[in-house]
Amino acid sequence: MSTIAAPVVAAESTVAELVARAAAGDREAESALCQRFEAAVRLFARRRLRTAEAVDEFTQDVLLILIESLRTGAVDDPARLGGFVLGICRNLALDRVRQKERRAALWEQYGAALVPLQAAPAGDSDEVGYEVIHLEDCISQLPQRSRDVVRLAYAEARSADEIAGHLGTSAVNARVLRHRALQALRTCMSKRISWEAVR
Repeated sequence: MSTIAAPVVAAESTVAELVARAAAGDREAESALCQRFEAAVRLFARRRLRTAEAVDEFTQDVLLILIESLRTGAVDDPARLGGFVLGICRNLALDRVRQKERRAALWEQYGAALVPLQAAPAGDSDEVGYEVIHLEDCISQLPQRSRDVVRLAYAEARSADEIAGHLGTSAVNARVLRHRALQALRTCMSKRISWEAVR
């Protein structure tokens, strides 16, 4: 199995020592380990991402997860830290692919209802502003639980499992709640803004 090798040549005991120090709260040890693997993580990211900003973001996320793992003692075998870092890279890349696929599926299913919110040609800014206000009005009419689902699913891009954990329910029920919230928004967006309807 391939691993990410530390770019600085060092004995395994040195890496193990740094891991132990990091687990004990030594911030210099954390920094040293991040420096050892940063270049390799960037190489992993550059092979998969197009922009420098995306590479920077990916690298920072991987190193943050590494630091969290070091502080919580999640690194079981310091001698295989390169493989551990590679696992973080793979998992994060897979999570991003799943998120992208999920968003694509959502756009395919519900994108038509959100088309007015996309950038409009010059001169149509008032219409776009109206649609944004309309959407905000519709969201405000949802029950608090539904508003939470919309925020978690779309503003924070949380998975069904994460939403379920936040709401204290099952992933299946979280998907049902998300679906019902979207249906309610689509119905509301097909009508006039609430305060216009009473005129």
